[in-house]
Amino acid sequence: MNINFDPANRKPKGLMTQILTLVVGVITLGAALLFSFVFFAVLAVAVLIFGGYFWWKTRALRAQIRQQMQQMQEQAAATHDHSDAAAEPIRPTDGEIIEGEAVRVQEERTKLPGQ
Repeated sequence: MNINFDPANRKPKGLMTQILTLVVGVITLGAALLFSFVFFAVLAVAVLIFGGYFWWKTRALRAQIRQQMQQMQEQAAATHDHSDAAAEPIRPTDGEIIEGEAVRVQEERTKLPGQ
């Protein structure tokens, strides 16, 4: 049984062709590796810049959240210390509450005939 993996019956490659193929392959692999290093370095710098910008822009909001958490803990501690039945519940100091109700009404003119 003769198994031929070269259906075009090409001649075997010469030594010079094999060396040139190896050199081109190594250069291509090196260039791809270098490109990936540069790409990931640029990506890391962009993430650090965006993260720093986001951290800087949200510093006031984080300080406000910390202050509100501290106030809530102080209020909870004060309420826990004075747990009378007549104690007034804690209410928000500012803001407004909007309540509403929605009802869906199907109009007769929008119904298809036979419904």
